Amino acid sequence: MNEARAPTDEKVREQVLSEYRNGAKPKALSEKTGISINTIKSWIKRDKARKEKATEDAPQKNEGAPQKRKRGAPLGNKNARGAGAPQGNQNALKHGGYSAVYWDSMDEEEMDIVNGVPDDEEELLIEQIALFSIRERRLLKAIAKYKDAQGGQYIAGVINFEDKRKFKDDEEEKLYTEIIMEKVKNKDRLPGRQYSVQTSTSSTIDLISRLERELTSVQSKKTKAIESLAKLRLEKQKIEGESKGNEFVRTWAENVLKSRRARDGK
Repeated sequence: MNEARAPTDEKVREQVLSEYRNGAKPKALSEKTGISINTIKSWIKRDKARKEKATEDAPQKNEGAPQKRKRGAPLGNKNARGAGAPQGNQNALKHGGYSAVYWDSMDEEEMDIVNGVPDDEEELLIEQIALFSIRERRLLKAIAKYKDAQGGQYIAGVINFEDKRKFKDDEEEKLYTEIIMEKVKNKDRLPGRQYSVQTSTSSTIDLISRLERELTSVQSKKTKAIESLAKLRLEKQKIEGESKGNEFVRTWAENVLKSRRARDGK
């Protein structure tokens, strides 16, 4: 057993590390020098840590050159704090048509729809064709409606504009409200808030063109669903036919075996 000792001679330590770097194993170095293997392993670990730190502290290749500025605010910048929509706000969606669907967010009616979806592929395709037929009918009615519209224009949207007033505190807002109510009482002002309405119109030709494109898309999807249904039914018929054929062959083979057994008296 090697005697555990901790030599203080720096030259010995460097010699051991040098031989280790050249491929010598810690156990062989311990046997050769009489130094504890744990001490040698400790030297090796410290040497590696020192080299890693020296590498980290070394100047980079392009140090001193102007660094390319990263886009966005610096880390910790608070200028934009409070900006943006509140958590859960869905104003940018305009409606709920594109919002994500989660199981725990569905109401009872939506759960009934999910649970009512048929498992059979043929039923699913028939239901899809029916829905495409309804959309097709609605689009045809809308196209006919706008084709018969007078003036060639339709109201594309209505925007309400309302004047807003900002107050520095609740007292100022209360004072403003009292003054307005006093003016209304003295008939110097009409009650209610004033706002303006902006109505935008568009050409019915453009709308009809969009509706016709949508109609073409729906009809194309409906045709594909019908083709898928026809293909599915053909596959089912083919499988049923093969099954009947196999059953016929199996029955025939069993009858032949029975006849032979009866003839042989077995």
